[in-house]
Amino acid sequence: MGNAACAQSGKDTTAVTASGPAKLSVDSLLIRMEDLHNTLDRINDITSRGFDTRGMQEDLPEIKSNLQTIEDNLKLYNKVLNIRNLQMFHVLLADMREHLEDWRSRLFNYNKELVKMNAEMMAFTKDSFVKQIKADTTFRNFYLPELKELKSKWVEAKAATTQHLDKISLLQAGVSGSYFKALELENKVDKQLKVFSLKSLGKEYNYLWEDNGHRDAAADTLTQQSSRSLEGLGKILNYYAGNHSDIWWWMLLIGLVFFFRVNKQFKRIKKAGKSELLQPPYIKYLRALPFAGTLVIILNIASFFDLNAPAAYIDLLQSFLLIILTVLFWRRWERRMFIYWIAIVVLYMLTTGTAAVVVPDLRVRIWMLVLNVLSVITGLFIYFRIYRNLSAGKLVRIVSAVFVVFNVLAALFNLYGRLSIAQVYSTAAIAGLLQIIGLTVFVQIVEEAFYLQMQSSRIAGGITARFDFEKIREGLHKILTVLVVVLWLMVFTTNLNIYNDLYNGISSLISTPRIIGTTSFTLGNILLFFVILLISNLFQKYIGYFFGETDDDMVGEVKEKSSRLLLLRLLVLVAGFLIAIAASGLPMDKITVVLGALGVGIGLGLQNIVNNLVSGVILIFERPLKIGDYVEVAGQKGRVKDIGIRSSRMVTTEGAEVTVPNGDLLSSKLINWTLSNNHIRTELLFTIAPSSALPLAKEIILEEVSGSDAIIGKVAPELLVKSINDNNVALKLQVWIRNVHHEEAFKSRMLQQVYQRLKDNEITMS
Repeated sequence: MGNAACAQSGKDTTAVTASGPAKLSVDSLLIRMEDLHNTLDRINDITSRGFDTRGMQEDLPEIKSNLQTIEDNLKLYNKVLNIRNLQMFHVLLADMREHLEDWRSRLFNYNKELVKMNAEMMAFTKDSFVKQIKADTTFRNFYLPELKELKSKWVEAKAATTQHLDKISLLQAGVSGSYFKALELENKVDKQLKVFSLKSLGKEYNYLWEDNGHRDAAADTLTQQSSRSLEGLGKILNYYAGNHSDIWWWMLLIGLVFFFRVNKQFKRIKKAGKSELLQPPYIKYLRALPFAGTLVIILNIASFFDLNAPAAYIDLLQSFLLIILTVLFWRRWERRMFIYWIAIVVLYMLTTGTAAVVVPDLRVRIWMLVLNVLSVITGLFIYFRIYRNLSAGKLVRIVSAVFVVFNVLAALFNLYGRLSIAQVYSTAAIAGLLQIIGLTVFVQIVEEAFYLQMQSSRIAGGITARFDFEKIREGLHKILTVLVVVLWLMVFTTNLNIYNDLYNGISSLISTPRIIGTTSFTLGNILLFFVILLISNLFQKYIGYFFGETDDDMVGEVKEKSSRLLLLRLLVLVAGFLIAIAASGLPMDKITVVLGALGVGIGLGLQNIVNNLVSGVILIFERPLKIGDYVEVAGQKGRVKDIGIRSSRMVTTEGAEVTVPNGDLLSSKLINWTLSNNHIRTELLFTIAPSSALPLAKEIILEEVSGSDAIIGKVAPELLVKSINDNNVALKLQVWIRNVHHEEAFKSRMLQQVYQRLKDNEITMS
């Protein structure tokens, strides 16, 4: 571009001038023309790609419809409170407001960018260089094609930016309107929730014995409106599920991993010919194709992935879970217990269905009272009978007691005209009961999956093959129980409309700074300090499993393991302590004061403990013994089973476990039979008759001993005469064997073999 101008300019490219205040050279003209082209190309490229508003345009009508449905229902609940729907609206409005707020921010940025583009477009019309080109005939003739192209691009860019500005402005108006409407409705929901808290214990209806059963036209209209609102509520739940579909992708991934892992373990165990391990009582709910078990896992943990899910959404998941549990119990529970389960499910359906009635009349109130009585009877039956069939039966028994109490309270509130809180208590109680049963099945399935993993690992021979299943299962059961309790409390308190208050109260309790003297701390930091110490202690306790340490090793099966395991445990404890100190938030100068006080305590009364701790460290580096050694200390003989931080354990030949402080191991006389090797010289005593058979007896004894694989061949056995007379001879055999752990077995075998050989040669042994 501009080659003709360069040819005409000749040697002087700066001599060309134009009318106007600024001088225009060919070089500056070319640069300016290039800038104009680049700017217009950039604007046209951006506007041709468009702005990412498709999702907003598609979802905004649905949000507007949902907001209108919520507004209509809130007008309905101005007269009668429905706490579960109010809770659902609270969560959904917060979710919609968050989406709308994000859209507003994005639209604002789009609008800002378009306005900037528009300003650049307007600047072109005032550009002094463009005016000079138009005014200069020579330049205008040479650059006419470029000017036409620039004008074409400018017109295209101007039209595109104007079109996008109009579109974005219109969308901004719709999003902003919905955003402020969501804010308004959210405030109304918060007010009604507060009204429920204040009004719930107040008298809403006549006492049951005073209710004459009258039902006015307003109540009929209200019930009709409530029935019509159910369709809208379904659309709202569908919106919530669609906007949280990413959670279900995670659930699907977890379910697939669980499904194929369990299936693989079933195949491995069956292939090894150990199908008996897959039968009750080991496996109760899982199968080779664990469809039902996988769904139980997914539906139970789904609530953890969305802590603020609306109650109606949780009820929907609960309904699916009940169907799956019914399928599981059909073949695995005895017929009578399964009928009891069906009765509980029917009771749940009747209770939740009754709670949907907006204006209960006398008949409905009496029906609610009947359901409460049936619930109390059911709860008592579970408390005394059904809980035994579940893995976490104690939890079910506790919740069944809560179930009975809340139904008694609901019946009393119904009698005295407190219908709102009576409905809340009834639905929360039955939902909590069924949830805890589902969670106990969840615990059972997880433990069964862990059992399959352990058995499969033993067959495959991995690191986990050395784990003690019962001990690990016990720890896993405790962890799962805590998890179940937390999840149950979250859902139960949400149903009672006190979760947020409890959460805020606990959060305030543990996060509020407290000052003692010049030290500032929070209860949360202190709690975190002890939790980290607990975790580090548990970790050092179980870390031995990864080095072949098991609690089910018998006396003759303890393997040699490095005492470096003690060092690793010590490092874990020290690291845990340092991390706990850092997490506590306490300044180091305060910690030094505590350590100083600890030093005084050591000087006064902790000498023995510190002595044992230091002795444990010395054992690490000096290594006078290691795990698996056969030692004798304090009059006790046995194998070293564990070297701990403060004390060590040894297993005697009788099977008793003896705990020996580490200080005693260093200060007392310690005999280690296997420090450098496992060899030991053992003795056998023989008395033979007659004395004349001595040469043959010696030959037989030495022949039998020399033929044993247990002895050390490099050291010849010694057979000595201890006493002799005309009737018999006493002999002592001294022989070195390879393994001290096999001493008793070697003696037993030798005595039997020698006795038989001597008897065959008519020599008596006593």
